[in-house]
Amino acid sequence: MKVALTGDVALDLMAPYFREAGFDVYTPDGFGTWRQELLDADSALHRFNPDIVFDVTSHDAALAAEVPDFYDERMRRLASMPYSLDGIRALADECRWAAMRSPRKVLAVDADNTLWRGILSEDGKDALEPYRGFQEELLKLRGDGVPLVLLSKNDPVFPFMRADMPLKDGDFASMKINWGPKAGNLVEACRELNLGVDSVVFLDDNPFERAQMSAHLPEVAVAPWDGIPFAGLARRLREYFFYGAGRTEEDRLRAADYAHAAAAAALKREYASVDDYLSGLDLRVKPSLATDADLDRLAQMAGKTNQFNATTIRRDREGFAALLDDPAKRVFVFRTRDRFGEQGIVCYVVADLPSRRITDFVMSCRAMGRTLEHFVYAYVSGKLGYAPEVDVVSTAKNAPVRSFVASGMKGATFYKIDAPEAGIP
Repeated sequence: MKVALTGDVALDLMAPYFREAGFDVYTPDGFGTWRQELLDADSALHRFNPDIVFDVTSHDAALAAEVPDFYDERMRRLASMPYSLDGIRALADECRWAAMRSPRKVLAVDADNTLWRGILSEDGKDALEPYRGFQEELLKLRGDGVPLVLLSKNDPVFPFMRADMPLKDGDFASMKINWGPKAGNLVEACRELNLGVDSVVFLDDNPFERAQMSAHLPEVAVAPWDGIPFAGLARRLREYFFYGAGRTEEDRLRAADYAHAAAAAALKREYASVDDYLSGLDLRVKPSLATDADLDRLAQMAGKTNQFNATTIRRDREGFAALLDDPAKRVFVFRTRDRFGEQGIVCYVVADLPSRRITDFVMSCRAMGRTLEHFVYAYVSGKLGYAPEVDVVSTAKNAPVRSFVASGMKGATFYKIDAPEAGIP
């Protein structure tokens, strides 16, 4: 990873610590010359072609609040560099996180020495010291729609969460407590949740476990957690991986909905057939034409949905607003619920009226396997008065929607209309 350091401090004094953290580092030639080099396309900085340009001064406020003795007044006076050695190392570590920045959906966490101080199987339940503040931060993430998965090497017969811990067993969408490899357990949890492992951030205090996860599942974002204070850890998780969480009502419903998946899986075992199970879920759908109130959710789905996304057109909020104003387009949205709770908008379709085609057919992975796509296509066809063609662009991840379109898009559905239709002519 190539990093160019910028900021009005003595950057060359900081470079060795960034190299120690594993970066190939460039510093501008001269104090304060980085602005000129950024503007000059022929400068040495541009020839270095960094993967990331890291402004060391942009993190002062956050790190000063998290790292004791972040500043060193002696270094400021002697070397025009205000940071202590601990401060420089914190900046290098911040850069490691910044280099990994990518939107993720799920946080998988270890338990021992991560959710609490101590080892359950060795120290016993009563001796554990909960990291209450950090657990409360994880609950906030969950409240903003980030499902939590617990991966712990422990005896599954142990009672797990203590009554005085903010996190409870029911706050986890999946719990894998056994002595098996955590990578295998994570694959199983993602299969249960119908999510890809590339949507996961993995947090573990043990460098061996982090290395194993990276080796076996390189798609997983393994948080580089080496002694960061918990306040800084929670901030970085949100800032670098879950920065879009909590913006929509569907976000706030999502974590609870994944937790309901375990109850739905238990229900499935009670039925002799898949059809009986789907009938028992009491699947309901509320179709409508999209409104301005739906724009944030539509843009969010367009940016994040991969498996059931026919063309992977990444429209933003303004792009959807233009569609709503275009008389030649129809944007249908579908809100769903089942016996366990509401899911909000989990599907949208964009129809182009002149060409009689569907240009966007997008459905959340949470709705897959429940026949919603069959309801949606039949419903849209009925409202348009014809069976539209569906545009499909093949990607590495959208095999589910390609299979649906190739099958002819006809099939039974277990969804029933939930409420009077809104805004559909």
